[in-house]
Amino acid sequence: MSKLIRRRTLLATLALAFAVSSPVIAADAVCGKEPNTASNNIRWVTYLLSKPQDAAQCAMKVVDGKIVVQSPTSNPAMSCPDMFSWKLFADAVKDEFWKKWAADQETWPGVNCPNGDPKCQQTAPLPICAPGQSGSNCCDPDAKNNPGYNDPRYPAKYCPFFPGDRLSQFPSGMPERLGVAPSKAHTVSFAADPFMRTKLMEETPGRKIRQSMAEIVFRNKPMFDYVFRNNLYHQEGVIQVFRRNADNIWNGSGSGAPYRVANGNKAITEIDFPANAVMIKSDWISKERALQMGLRDDPDTPYIKMNITSAATDNNGTILEPGEHWLVAAHFSSKDIPNWVWTTFEHVNNPGRCDYTGCNDSYGYRSPDKLQVGQAMNYTSPKLKCDNLPLPSWVFDLGKKYDGGGMNRDLGEVFRALDIGQRDNPTLVPRSGDRAWLSYRLKGSQVNFSDSMGRPIHLGNSVTEGGFVTTSSCMTCHARAGTSAKGTLPPALGVFVNGLTDSGYLPGTLGLPLPDWFHKSGQPPALTVLQTDFVWGFLTANCSTKDCTPPAAPPALTAPQEPKPLTLPSARERSERR
Repeated sequence: MSKLIRRRTLLATLALAFAVSSPVIAADAVCGKEPNTASNNIRWVTYLLSKPQDAAQCAMKVVDGKIVVQSPTSNPAMSCPDMFSWKLFADAVKDEFWKKWAADQETWPGVNCPNGDPKCQQTAPLPICAPGQSGSNCCDPDAKNNPGYNDPRYPAKYCPFFPGDRLSQFPSGMPERLGVAPSKAHTVSFAADPFMRTKLMEETPGRKIRQSMAEIVFRNKPMFDYVFRNNLYHQEGVIQVFRRNADNIWNGSGSGAPYRVANGNKAITEIDFPANAVMIKSDWISKERALQMGLRDDPDTPYIKMNITSAATDNNGTILEPGEHWLVAAHFSSKDIPNWVWTTFEHVNNPGRCDYTGCNDSYGYRSPDKLQVGQAMNYTSPKLKCDNLPLPSWVFDLGKKYDGGGMNRDLGEVFRALDIGQRDNPTLVPRSGDRAWLSYRLKGSQVNFSDSMGRPIHLGNSVTEGGFVTTSSCMTCHARAGTSAKGTLPPALGVFVNGLTDSGYLPGTLGLPLPDWFHKSGQPPALTVLQTDFVWGFLTANCSTKDCTPPAAPPALTAPQEPKPLTLPSARERSERR
């Protein structure tokens, strides 16, 4: 080969190598001008997530001040979960949940004093009153003035306290609200490098908001009453239910297995909230932190604002200070079905609101995406971009804002009839009529562990589940809420499982629960974890005694025949039973 040929060959090779390494070559040609191209594999996966949740006939209207579901729908929680989600939202706003409903600290009493508060007194919950008993040493669910109720800052010092029953005692018209760190603590694991943490926070701003927010969980009166009346407001009461359930499996009462002790026959054997129980997990961020993160209070889409006392420096701190906070997200959960209805809302301007899984709303707002005639208008696709690599692909374009779409007529009529979102409110005490309620959008709803084809259902809020949205299922996560024979602390089952997401955070759980989480696989199936009916709030229950040992039988809840203490059979007895 001549020198000239070798030289030309070398130059051609170098040119080819340069072309392959160049981020410009053929990227647009391969990715295409729009994400709807053959190289976009994301669209095939999100297609499986975009199915409308509501039946075509779903409709509701307001009659005599109350929302009425229209015929032919008879079970809106299952047939119309998105519409039902907006019903939960509207009913709770109209009921002014932020001032009337009980927060965790009021449902599970006792005061753990923050440092630097000389007015705070460390307290523990008192026992429930026996029939006919009253006074300063017990808690009576029917009393209007239990011990501690007159304390304006800590009314739930000793007994559960429902603010809606005593709003007149608060000068501002509502109790002081305390914001705490997220109930599902979630820290960096694999992504320990400071540079990687900063990069991840930039790409998923919801994660950054999550780690800086103040969380308040509210419960309505039926849910509060169930906790109070069934002696579940302290660890000892919860442990007692576990023991009754475990004893029934081993020894039974009367004829024993396969029969169960009737639940609620003065002493419950499992936790089962009433069908009208509702809980709301709300996420708030202080104005100062919001501004530092680049959030702005847009006059066209304002935030619901409230004065909240939260950690002044970080959520692990003990110095609490009041200040203006903005509502960025909220989970609504209702016991209208046995495994609860799960639904989540976000402020329309949350960066990355529809990232990864998209947003799905069949009822409230129309998709802002460019849709063809005849396409369903329920799904907002996650934003995408071309990665501009030599072999390019479409990838997620994270952390951007999503248009909120237009409100559907039915929801607009419901809001106007209930006087929701009709005027400005310059105060830090929210009102049901605040125009800011129109700034929130439904991210999605969940009423099953998996769809009809067996695929696990995803539902995650970009803030509440920031960092693990792709492995989030509200129903599966809350199915793991339970108690062991020692109570709820430490958690009998963790929220997260051993593993890593692509971001390096611990993943959540998806799909059907595993039976071995709760009972041993041998016979008899010994109870290891008793579900607390999908409620993680029992983690906040305090001990009423120093060592959290319940009495042999709570005085107000003694069953006609109290189950015998738990006894394990000998090896010989177990062998004979096989």
